[in-house]
Amino acid sequence: MKKLPLVFILLFVNFINAQNLDSLFSEFMRIKSHSADNKIKHLTSAHDSIKCSFGIVNDVKTNFNYFSNEQQSLLKQYLSRPATDTSIVSLSGRFRIHFKKSGAEIPGYSVTELAKAADSTYNYEINNLKYLPPPNDGTMGGDNKYDIYLVNLTSGLYGYTEFETQLTADTYTSFIVMDNDFSSHYTQGIDGAKVTIAHEFHHMIQLGSYIYRTSDQFYHELTSTAMEEFVYDSINDYYAYIRSYTDKTHRTFSSNNGYNLAIWNIFLKERFGADIIKRSWELMKQKRALNAIADAIAEYGSTFKTEFSLFGQWLYFTGSRAKANKYFEEGKNYPLVKPLMVNNFVKPQTSVTINSEPASLNFLLFNNNVSSRVDSFVAIISNNDVTNAVSNVTNTLNFKYILSENQSDGFRKILDGYYSKVESENTFLLAESNIFNNNPTGDINTTEISYVFPQPFRYSKNIQIYFPVGKTLEQTGELYIYSTDMNLIYSGNHKILLTDKLAMIWNGLNSKGEKLATGVYFYVTKTSDKTNKGKFVIFND
Repeated sequence: MKKLPLVFILLFVNFINAQNLDSLFSEFMRIKSHSADNKIKHLTSAHDSIKCSFGIVNDVKTNFNYFSNEQQSLLKQYLSRPATDTSIVSLSGRFRIHFKKSGAEIPGYSVTELAKAADSTYNYEINNLKYLPPPNDGTMGGDNKYDIYLVNLTSGLYGYTEFETQLTADTYTSFIVMDNDFSSHYTQGIDGAKVTIAHEFHHMIQLGSYIYRTSDQFYHELTSTAMEEFVYDSINDYYAYIRSYTDKTHRTFSSNNGYNLAIWNIFLKERFGADIIKRSWELMKQKRALNAIADAIAEYGSTFKTEFSLFGQWLYFTGSRAKANKYFEEGKNYPLVKPLMVNNFVKPQTSVTINSEPASLNFLLFNNNVSSRVDSFVAIISNNDVTNAVSNVTNTLNFKYILSENQSDGFRKILDGYYSKVESENTFLLAESNIFNNNPTGDINTTEISYVFPQPFRYSKNIQIYFPVGKTLEQTGELYIYSTDMNLIYSGNHKILLTDKLAMIWNGLNSKGEKLATGVYFYVTKTSDKTNKGKFVIFND
C-alpha cells in the first residue's frame, strides 16, 4: 500500500484560479473549523443542500500547492484525522467511534446507539445487499477497524468520508467524520446520526471496493442518500432535497448534486429489486455512471429510455396527486413536480419548441377550457440521450411539440380531441407519456424504424446499437452481423424492444466478445413475420 498522493479532484479542471482557490479555502475552513457560532446561525437559515462534503475536503488536498504560503500554513492544521480523547468499539468489533468526553464536541446523542446503528448498517449493506466490504485501514486510528470521528461540524453538514491510503488506481481506504449532535439539521439527534452512518458507510464501500470517479460524484451521493432510506426507512431525511430536482427536471440528470436524486434508486429498487443498483456499481469500474445504469437496466430486460420515461410518470404522482399503492410508496410526502411550461390549448392546434438537455424530463402542461371546466393535459417528453449526458452536456436537442384536436398524418392519438406529434432531428432519443386530468392516458404507439441508431456506432461514446425490426408480436428475434466480404461476425437471439420504437439491441461485440475493427458491416434481423437488412458503420476509436 502507498500513501494517497494529493490526487482527488472535485472541480473538473487541473488548475483553479486564485478566486476559486480562495472560495475553496473558505469552504474548507468552514467545514473543518468546528464552530458552535456557525451552527447556531444555521438554525435560522434555509436547509443546506450540501450534506456530505468529502469532495471539497479532498479537493483541497489536490490543489494544496496552489494555495498561498499563509493559506497552506492554516490548512496543514486540518489535513489530519480529528483529535479526540476517547473511543468505543461496536459490539461486532468492526467500528471504532472516536469522540471527546467534554467540551463543545461532546456527543449530543448516545454513542452506544450510534455503534449499534453502524453494525446494523454493515449488516444491511454488506450481509443483506451483498456489497463488497470496504478495506480496513491497517493501523490507522489505532487498529484496523472502520473509524468514525464525532466532531462539531458547522452549518448543517452531516458528515463526510475522507480518503487516506491508495490501494489501486481507483480504490482507497478512508475514515468517516460525523457531526457530534445534529442539533441544527433537518433530521436531528440520533436519527440524524443513523442516516449519516448509512450514507457515509456506503461511501466507504464505493471508494474502497468499487471506484471513486470525480466526474460521477452525483452518483456517489445519489446512491448514498438512497441508502439512508433503504437502511432506515422510518427516517426520511432525503425529503429535504427532492424539491431542488422536481423544480428543474429539465436539467441534465447527472448535473444534479445527487442528494436530490435518491428517488431514482428508490424507483429502480421498486421496479427491479435492490440488486440492480449494486450491478450498476459493478459496471461503474469500467463505465461512466449513466452508462453503467443503462447497461444494468438492459441486463434486467428493459432500457434506460423506457425506465426514464416511466420515472417521469412516477414523479408526477406525488404530493396531492399521489395514488395509494401505486408509484412511490412515500410519494404523498414528495413535492409536486414543476412543469417546464404552462400553455393554453388554443385550438385547433398549439405548438411549443423546446431546447432539451440530454437525459432530462420536460413536463409540458396544457390547460383546455371546456365549457364550465378546465381540463389539464400533460405531456412528459423525456430526452434519453445518455451519450451526451456523459460526454457533452451542452449538446442539446431541439424538438417541436404539437398538440392538435384533430387527427393528421404523423400524429398520435392520445384520446378523443387530443393528438400529438413530436418533431426533431432525432426523435429516437425522445419518448412521450401523457396524463389527462391527473390520470395516465394514451397507449404507447409502437412504430417501425427504418434506420440503425446510432450511425456511426463509436465504441468511445456508445454502449448499444439499435437495429430495425419489422412489425411482430414475437418477443425475440435473430440478429446476424456480416463483414463486407460476407463473413459471419456475430449471430444470436435477442429481445425485441416493444416500446415506442421496435428495435433489437446489440452491444457491438463479436461472438468471442471482442470489439470489431473500424469499417462497414451488414446486419440482418429476422422474425417469423419479417426480415430486415442493411448496413452500418463502426468506429473502433
